[in-house]
Amino acid sequence: MLSRILGFVRETVIAYKFGATAHTDAFLVASVIPMALAGMVAGAVAVAFIPVFTEYRLQKGEKEAWTIASAVINLTSILLAAAAVLFILAAPLLVPLLGPGLAPATKSLAVSLSMLLAPLLIFTGLVALVAALLNAYRHFTYPAFAGLFYNFGMISGALLLGGLMGIRGLVLGALAGAAAHLLALVIPLAAQKSHYRPTLKDLGHPGVKKIGLLVLPFVVASAAGQINLLVDRVLASGLAEGSISALNFASRVMHLPLGIFAGSAATAAYPFLAEQAASRHTADLRRTFSEGLRLLWFIVIPLSVGLIVLSEPITRLLFERGAFDARATQMTAVALLYYSLGIFAHAATALLLRVYFSLQDTATPVKLGLWAVGLNIVLNLILVRYLAHGGLALATSIAATANCLLLAYYLRRKLGHLDGSRILRSGGKFVAASLAMGLLVAAAHSYTAPMFDLAALTHRLLHVGGLIALGGIVYLGAAALLKTEELTRTLAWAMARLLPGGVRGWM
Repeated sequence: MLSRILGFVRETVIAYKFGATAHTDAFLVASVIPMALAGMVAGAVAVAFIPVFTEYRLQKGEKEAWTIASAVINLTSILLAAAAVLFILAAPLLVPLLGPGLAPATKSLAVSLSMLLAPLLIFTGLVALVAALLNAYRHFTYPAFAGLFYNFGMISGALLLGGLMGIRGLVLGALAGAAAHLLALVIPLAAQKSHYRPTLKDLGHPGVKKIGLLVLPFVVASAAGQINLLVDRVLASGLAEGSISALNFASRVMHLPLGIFAGSAATAAYPFLAEQAASRHTADLRRTFSEGLRLLWFIVIPLSVGLIVLSEPITRLLFERGAFDARATQMTAVALLYYSLGIFAHAATALLLRVYFSLQDTATPVKLGLWAVGLNIVLNLILVRYLAHGGLALATSIAATANCLLLAYYLRRKLGHLDGSRILRSGGKFVAASLAMGLLVAAAHSYTAPMFDLAALTHRLLHVGGLIALGGIVYLGAAALLKTEELTRTLAWAMARLLPGGVRGWM
């Protein structure tokens, strides 16, 4: 949570220093390929790595598992370094293609920034792999807190170097933060140094080959997803200046609750799902998924409704200062509204994918993901004509919902059932309670807005904070009236820790 919140502070600092301007657009275009390649290579290895590594640890022992891990670490490092060098050479040709609608000066700036960002490929890629290793050992604290270093680096770059070097200061801060992030993860992993071997001779190991077979379809899916992001950026580059930045800032707001709750839950559940799948405990696998999804929706559905209803005041509170003006607020709020429609689907997909990966099935999510990417691109081309950059955000939400439904349908066929009736029953209660909350908060916002001086930060904070508090009270009250199982369990969990022995009164 701290890491995600600080990541969001990072975005507010970037908004304050650079706003939704051509320089910010250039930075975002420049970072697309380095981040995409890092996510594609290392992200794919990390996802395929945990179930295979866990399987070998359980069945063959620590030494055999680390034979696989050493080979994967060494090969991934070489591939990432080679990709960084190739990207530096190809950047002058590739980067201008990502923003054809940008002004020539902005394109030139994006090229130079992208070449500076090339080492980010290596740092970010290895971070994903090392974090996967720690997660496989059920170590979640170090990976969670290590992300603070990356955010500190970017914040420092923007605040300390931004005034001297402009947007390039942000790039240097990103590189320093990424290097510190990797170092902070490697230190706790050093306890396993006796098992690591700096060699490539084990690339023919059956476990390494198995990871390779699982990785290939995931790389295809990642590439398709990045193509979708590229299409978003290309289309947005032909719209009003700042459209790319508005989409980015809105996406960051949307991903704050997703990162804190959905990302954390999926990361923590994945090693357990992998063990349950390896041990063929299908009933436990279903229960872990069902309980995890219902708890996720209990949290994120009201959050998404709140972001829809309060998209403009929340954007104004978080970003409108410095170079981020009222026009940028309006553009970002529109994108946030449409992005928020798909939060429930993104949360469910994060957990659904972990179930597929724990079953060592990457092919099915890839096939469905390719279909969703195609749908997203078609919707982009249609909706951008009517809703400008808001259409790109809406297309993302529709495609995410379609992908979620298809993943659930095919997983149900694979596992027999997913405890669907309980999930739908609970989901219906969450939606009903959230709609009641949304209506009351919207009415309160309309009534109270004239009472506050929204140009003053303290007034914005009091206004939005009061509305959020009202929403929380209404939602919890409605959830209690509807007798939602998740609220009862959460209260029991809290009471058991705050007042030992007091849980019986809540059961």
